[in-house]
Amino acid sequence: MAEGVLVIIVRPPDSGLGKTGEEAFAFAHALAGDLGCALGTAIIGAGAEAAAVEAAERGATAVFLAQSDRSDGDDLVAASVEAARAADPAVIIVPRGPDMLELAPRLAVRLGGGSVTSVTAVRRGEDGAIEAVAAVFGGAARAVYRFAAAGPAVVGLAPALVEAPAREAGRTAERTELEVADTSPLVRVVEAAVDSGVDRLEDARVVVSGGRGLQSGEHFGLIRELATALGGLPGASRAIVDDGWAPPEEQVGLTGAIVTPDVYIAAGISGASQHMAGCSNARIIVAINSDPNAPIFRYAHYGIVDDCLEVLPALIEARSARSGDA
Repeated sequence: MAEGVLVIIVRPPDSGLGKTGEEAFAFAHALAGDLGCALGTAIIGAGAEAAAVEAAERGATAVFLAQSDRSDGDDLVAASVEAARAADPAVIIVPRGPDMLELAPRLAVRLGGGSVTSVTAVRRGEDGAIEAVAAVFGGAARAVYRFAAAGPAVVGLAPALVEAPAREAGRTAERTELEVADTSPLVRVVEAAVDSGVDRLEDARVVVSGGRGLQSGEHFGLIRELATALGGLPGASRAIVDDGWAPPEEQVGLTGAIVTPDVYIAAGISGASQHMAGCSNARIIVAINSDPNAPIFRYAHYGIVDDCLEVLPALIEARSARSGDA
């Protein structure tokens, strides 16, 4: 009978597991502890050595490596299938990100299992079956899914705040080099996407977002200035993106980026459920709104009831003074 947890890390950075990989590893490590089973880690992509070392030092019992420069969807699925067959897990964890929505369901079909995405928790039910708790209706509710298929439960994660286990320098894990046959690509690349060189909101430790409370597009510059001063990135509500005050790639929310920064500052944002679905997992939410009854104050850890056009310049000045620039 299959047992154990396998977490799949795709395209890790040269430095190690990376933010989303570490987040998924932490989730899988905690789950393996709850289920009382082993934790395997599959690392897929070129330059995976640092990630393999980190996984072992953080508690992986087995590491499966598929180092290849090819990393389209078909290759990721093929390598993940080989890792799953070698590990024979009961649960497979796929990190959030652009690969998850394709990889999780395709992998489940290949292995005769089931798949659920946007998962916030995994547990074993009273009858021993694996259950997954997932966000539905834009994060407004949670649904519990029970896996009944013979194959593994393939889980695509929602953003989560789980602390990874501390690294134990020098700790090793059993390694398996996977032999993955070349796949016949089903998609032909006509033109490669141009790398914009812009950092991803999903990876930012600090995000400063603005909404309609800015009153006009010209005031979005205050959001950018404060974000830069704090070493973060600017974000925006859908309302002001629709109005052209900010570009779509800076939108935070259900139809934009899902962010999990250490600090999320929401200036002039009311706190609609669609927006909060994109930022509610921030460690600290700071709300600035002139309306004391704005919904966002129900989510905020810290709140400032004032005009954001008055508060933002003050915060920028305070940061500048603290940095010794003024």
